[in-house]
Amino acid sequence: MSKDANFKTANCSSMFHFKQFSIFHQSEGLKVNTDGCLLGALANHRSPNTCLDIGTGTGVIAMMLAQKFPESTVTAIELNHEAFQQAQLNIAASKFKTRINLIEQDIGEFSSTPFDLIVCNPPYFKNHLKGPDSNKNMALHSDSLSQEKLVNKVDELLKPEGLFWVVYPPKEMESLIKIAKDKELNLINTIRVENKAGQHYRSICCFSKRKQITSKSELILMDDKGARTAEFSEIMKDFYL
Repeated sequence: MSKDANFKTANCSSMFHFKQFSIFHQSEGLKVNTDGCLLGALANHRSPNTCLDIGTGTGVIAMMLAQKFPESTVTAIELNHEAFQQAQLNIAASKFKTRINLIEQDIGEFSSTPFDLIVCNPPYFKNHLKGPDSNKNMALHSDSLSQEKLVNKVDELLKPEGLFWVVYPPKEMESLIKIAKDKELNLINTIRVENKAGQHYRSICCFSKRKQITSKSELILMDDKGARTAEFSEIMKDFYL
């Protein structure tokens, strides 16, 4: 059976439909999540020719970047074999397939000419107990991609005028900012993401090799009744159905 046939016959409960593409995801550890969608929507650059998505999972961020920047090419790196297979399926069924280069490799072993834009929705638990789902463990635990390893590769692969966007829980982001500073990756944008008002859920940050004034903003995802805020809906309007 072809990749397209597999995609078309996939269980509807394993599909997440966006406006311009769909994501097939079987494993619990590879589900489409708010972190990745927000990062894909918020990661910005004036006009990137080349983008790199580190740890692409099922390919959702790579396809969001391809949609946002129609003149760009996107390289998507994934270490986990099952995630790589699902990303293959998703990208092959999308209209962006000719502009996304999917590679199954550890980012630590990857080499390339530098990129204009690098994004990463990394694993973040360190020294925590793991569950029985190996894919979920890899998605959530930092064993395969430590912050030091991530920053070193970004320093190597980012153009002097390039931008690096990343999402982490608040404490983990504080740690990353310190590591990035030692590599002279300058924090230029911080978005405090709150699930509801006062509930600091994630931090989305942008780094550059060039020093700039740091901007800060806040995004609240849900109101008191659990409905999406107007700001969240506006950010996702080009992607969410």
